[in-house]
Amino acid sequence: MTSKKTIGKSKLIKLLSTFSSLEWKRFGRFVQSPYHNTNQQVIDLYTILKKAFPFEVLKDLEQERIYKKVYGTETFKLSKFQNLCSDVYELASDFMIDVHLDKEKRKKKKLLIDALSERNYELFRGASQQLIKEVETQEYFLDEDDFLLLFELNDKLHYHIENDTYTDKQTELEKMWRYLDAFYEIFTTQLNAETISAKKFINLKKTIADDNSEQLKVLFEDVIILQEKNDIDHFYDTKEKILKQWNKLKQKHKFSLLVHLLNFSFTNDLIQKEFGHREALALYKIGIKDKLFIINGKMRDAEFLNISMIGFKYESKKWSSNFIEAHKKYLPEEISDFLIPLAYAYQAISQNDYKEVIHLISNLKPINKLNYLEKIKKLLIRAYYEGLNNGDENYRIPLMYEMESLNKMVSRNNKSSIQKKEANVNFLKIIKKLIHLSSNKPYSLQQVQSLELLLSTTSPLILKSWLQQKLIEIKNATSI
Repeated sequence: MTSKKTIGKSKLIKLLSTFSSLEWKRFGRFVQSPYHNTNQQVIDLYTILKKAFPFEVLKDLEQERIYKKVYGTETFKLSKFQNLCSDVYELASDFMIDVHLDKEKRKKKKLLIDALSERNYELFRGASQQLIKEVETQEYFLDEDDFLLLFELNDKLHYHIENDTYTDKQTELEKMWRYLDAFYEIFTTQLNAETISAKKFINLKKTIADDNSEQLKVLFEDVIILQEKNDIDHFYDTKEKILKQWNKLKQKHKFSLLVHLLNFSFTNDLIQKEFGHREALALYKIGIKDKLFIINGKMRDAEFLNISMIGFKYESKKWSSNFIEAHKKYLPEEISDFLIPLAYAYQAISQNDYKEVIHLISNLKPINKLNYLEKIKKLLIRAYYEGLNNGDENYRIPLMYEMESLNKMVSRNNKSSIQKKEANVNFLKIIKKLIHLSSNKPYSLQQVQSLELLLSTTSPLILKSWLQQKLIEIKNATSI
């Protein structure tokens, strides 16, 4: 008895074997679209082949068996069947071209957005928001590439140097990370599904000993939990797991995992601030070694300032200065002349060298960005306060001027969050009380305790640790 002929080795099956489960769904909508196909027999053949996927059962691919399902009792005609298979192959080819053209268009739009981010913020923001809307409202189901693109676009918008609405609020970070979570969920689910199909196809009965995809999924599940609960033990366990697999991770995975750990070490209330900053420095050093913070030849200002400040405070002035000199070439040209002196000004304020702070800021290149203007005001307020506190009355007038200037800047900035405004206003209220207390000696224990209580209960509040340090100095300088 001769075996019936199948289409198992045909070019149609070879092509369709490359489709993922998600692509099968998309291809189904493509085939059923009147714009692309008006032949019902093509739809019928697609349905049969989709059920037969991943094509390991040969009887499901027998020519006459398929022909009967499509054409009923009609006598089998090989040429007619081959023409039908050819029609489906042409449609599948058109579908693949369509998918890749869409991806290429988006790649071009993404490249344009990257270029605009360095040239014009308004055009960059408009193009980013337009592409985000285009991806979110597309006809097809969003796949892993779509979610990754949404994460990258929102991340670039969120952290852009001219985004004055940027805050470190947890809700804003979570919104951005949900896109990345969706990317990895689809990616790993699809990969697992295709792995199962492959096992069936080659009759593989043993389990895979080292499932990298599952390990990667576990690592991301662990760092996501860090955002949901305060658990220091989980932080250290997760960090150890990540570092153990570090050399096996791709750059983009390293960066994403490292950011999660950095967010925890910076913001978690259970980690003491100094200890958290030391943890952050250790993580930053790992990222520097692997050049994770240099993306498309550029380094964001946030990492540049954070690393230079924390490195100076918890490593050494030499280490921090070496970092600044080695990485200044990666800063955007329009702000490098501004950021570098600013980084050294933060170093100077950490050494209580307020005269150097004032000197560096007075020679800064002018910049019209509210987030940086606020940073400058706060640095000058701290520097002038130190000068006044050391007994030089010449600093009182510029101190009052900068405080009033910051107050006006905060109140008029409609782009700033309510929480950020409150934190700045509370800072100004408390430093006024500090100035009043230090300028009216002698003062009573009750006055100091009253300010201590106010300082400990005020929230939100910026530069809280610095204000506490200044109050301690007032206490130590008296006989109270």
